[in-house]
Amino acid sequence: MGGYIANFTVYTMAMLGLICFALVLYKKFVCNTTFKDKSKFLGIEESISLAPRKNLYVVRAGSERFLVASDADRTSLISKLDENSKPQRTERQPEIDELPIIVDFPQKEKPVIKEMLKKINNI
Repeated sequence: MGGYIANFTVYTMAMLGLICFALVLYKKFVCNTTFKDKSKFLGIEESISLAPRKNLYVVRAGSERFLVASDADRTSLISKLDENSKPQRTERQPEIDELPIIVDFPQKEKPVIKEMLKKINNI
């Protein structure tokens, strides 16, 4: 009786190990290739971790590139990058002149003072 339980335990553990090994192989080969080539239009060119759960990304959308900041709570667009600037892969720290040029989005002027004067005059 004790030999039967030992054999059952050994074969059950071997089958569980084989199932886990097959699952790992499936995730490695099938899932990565499916999701990796999902989008040719969008892609992350560069990323850097600034702090835990805070990252900075250079995102490519077609031929345009954007600088995006990601936080645990939100993701925000910082700016559109110039098309002529490409990151240079070097082992040394880049000089100021080698950094990509950031193109700011135009800011809409809000007539805050005019709105405040209208509210004061209406009182």
